[in-house]
Amino acid sequence: MMRDAAREAAFWRLLVRVRGLRVRRKLRALADARRHERHAADALAAQFTALERHAEQRQRVLMFCRREFCRRDARVGAQWHATLRAHDARLPTLQRQLSAARDTHAASRAEAAHALSAWQVERGRHDDAKERVRVASARLAAGDGESA
Repeated sequence: MMRDAAREAAFWRLLVRVRGLRVRRKLRALADARRHERHAADALAAQFTALERHAEQRQRVLMFCRREFCRRDARVGAQWHATLRAHDARLPTLQRQLSAARDTHAASRAEAAHALSAWQVERGRHDDAKERVRVASARLAAGDGESA
């Protein structure tokens, strides 16, 4: 029966190595997911900045449209109003890009949370296997292999 205890200890040692590899793989996946989340957050911030810049530029165009010389010269006023309309036509595109960036960021956050959970589960399994190796090795050292 000592042979059974030795086989059990060898099995758990092998399983510890396998689970250790899985823990490292899950940790790399977690690091990748967190990196993607940071990139998505940066892209979202860039979209917010673009929308803010658009609003500031609109205010400058409005300021020129309201100037006195635009009121006196219809041609100049029409040009500024055309500029304002063209500027405002970009707003839906910017809003769609912001929405897409929000969706991407939310998806990457969910993926990072899933990767963290998977890593924690795998780490728990690895710790369990290490404990079983310790118990099996102690049993083998004590010569108590037949009670396994």
